[in-house]
Amino acid sequence: MFYVDQGEGPVTLAIHGYPTSSWDFRRLLGPLTRESRLVAPDLLGFGFSAKPKDASYTISRQADLVAELVAYLGVNQVRLIGSDIGNAVVQELLSRDRARSLRFGIHSVVLINGSLFADQFSPTSTQRALLSPLGGIVNQQASEAALVAGLTQISGPEKRIPAGDLSEVWRLLNYPSDARLMHKTLPTVEERRRNDSRWTEALCASAMPLMFVVGEADPTAGREMASATTARCQGQRLFSTLKLPQAGHFPHLEYAEETANAIRAWSEGGY
Repeated sequence: MFYVDQGEGPVTLAIHGYPTSSWDFRRLLGPLTRESRLVAPDLLGFGFSAKPKDASYTISRQADLVAELVAYLGVNQVRLIGSDIGNAVVQELLSRDRARSLRFGIHSVVLINGSLFADQFSPTSTQRALLSPLGGIVNQQASEAALVAGLTQISGPEKRIPAGDLSEVWRLLNYPSDARLMHKTLPTVEERRRNDSRWTEALCASAMPLMFVVGEADPTAGREMASATTARCQGQRLFSTLKLPQAGHFPHLEYAEETANAIRAWSEGGY
């Protein structure tokens, strides 16, 4: 497992989304490592991490590996940031924390655009094709142009992420050489449904502070994260929320300074 590890102080563990990598958080590195330590792994099958064809790529397995990384680093407590499918990994870790099966503590949680509940996840046509029995063929036929176009479509109207930056996602997907496994690393609808009640309970009943960063111009997921969670939790707890009207699916890239400043202010006591 490849990981970025910079800074000193309290540890923030940032878990990326699909189909990206720790690349997601590069614009937060400077601001978030001024007084703390940021660890951002590439999940199995992504970025510079290994891409074994016969491995399990479930959310549960990714959470196993994240927990093993924390143990390897000798860290006792982390602040978690999740984005996209990284949110599901965070929810799995929260559930294990409630079950007292984690070997480290969770201080606080930040969730960035993504579907938190099974009935919110609506796969795109490409994702449905990747999850189908023909997913391997779709993976083979994927192209850089199609990926860049898709990522551009879900970014905000100001298109603050240059196409050249998005091309990096394609290169990392294929590292070391046409190794991409897009059909295997996409979490299934069934896994989300199977764990929905447990992951929802983890959000609602966990005691640590929780913050949402919401890019409201995201056409796929994010706009309803905070309100939907409040409704599901039936007023059991309150959540801090940063709403960025012009940001799309990647507010931490599109509005990195605003995102980092809000997270820093909140983590320093603005709960």
